[in-house]
Amino acid sequence: MATNTAVTETNLGEKMLEAAKTSLGTKFASVKQFAKAETEKLAITLRMIIEASATNDISKSEAKILLNQQKVAASAVLTAVEGMGIAAVQAAINAALKVVKDFVNGKVGFALL
Repeated sequence: MATNTAVTETNLGEKMLEAAKTSLGTKFASVKQFAKAETEKLAITLRMIIEASATNDISKSEAKILLNQQKVAASAVLTAVEGMGIAAVQAAINAALKVVKDFVNGKVGFALL
């Protein structure tokens, strides 16, 4: 069964989310809600740019600036999510090492941990 793969103003966010999901692979599950929100925001910005361009209410350079601002914002959100994951992993490692700190340091004879 063939599906309509055409990109439209209506499905911009869906198409971007599909592409992000493919690109992120197994990491998608951990950032799904953030990726969905950011692709929706990008879609809204793109729709606004399309509409404003059609009525000449926005210049080419203004359109590029608006898109870049939203790309930077989306990047910041997804980078923060990645950072939260890294911070959680580091906290888990630190907690694991903390419970063996005295034992290990006692065995090696110096403050390794």
